[in-house]
Amino acid sequence: MTSPTLVLLCARTARSVAYLQALHLAGVVPDQIVVYGQSGSALQIDRAWQGVAIDGLFLPDLREDVTTCLARLGWRHEVCAAASLDDPALVATVEAAAPDVLVYSGYGGQLVPPTLLQRCPVLHIHSGWLPDYRGSTTIYYQILEQRQCAASALLLNETIDTGPVLARKVYPLPPAGLDVDYVYDNAIRADLLVAVLVRWRSNPASLQPLTAPELDHEMPPYFIIHPLLKHLALLAVDQQEPTP
Repeated sequence: MTSPTLVLLCARTARSVAYLQALHLAGVVPDQIVVYGQSGSALQIDRAWQGVAIDGLFLPDLREDVTTCLARLGWRHEVCAAASLDDPALVATVEAAAPDVLVYSGYGGQLVPPTLLQRCPVLHIHSGWLPDYRGSTTIYYQILEQRQCAASALLLNETIDTGPVLARKVYPLPPAGLDVDYVYDNAIRADLLVAVLVRWRSNPASLQPLTAPELDHEMPPYFIIHPLLKHLALLAVDQQEPTP
């Protein structure tokens, strides 16, 4: 029996770098990686937080961009210059990879089109406890309201964050001074992605929706957080009581 094919669809973003590094650390090698969009420059993140682990959570080294990371790992990949998810060239590249599961790590604001959703299960990691925290920048809303963070693994459908939820995990507030947008948000997503894929690789039948009464309720989505509310969330992070 052949193993199911795992394909990673990567934009040239910090999230994709976090996913690649975390998967490599866990020994999970995708069968194919499709990189799409145009090249960008590497982010400049505080060196104190690059490529380390805090309380068991791996933090990515964002001095690397996607191209540099893949070259270092030596992983098989295809490159498509198209930036739109419904571009025929990109759709054809994904179809040629013949995924049984497609992990989505795209650009902000993009919705995966039916042409890809109908091809195979599309796995996405959302930074927020679903279904309570649907939509955009939910990590900050959850920090404000619950003084914690979370990530949820779901199979995408045509509506924002309403697909079947496969796994959820609560995370503590990030350490004071850590970049939330690029480092911590992507680190918790990568951590849950690894957990889901390690389980799936050992048991392909494990990619099943969770069953809980609250998952049957569709909550309204959050929208991009106002800068003042984001500032208050970051203050809550920076002013948290230190862990004994």
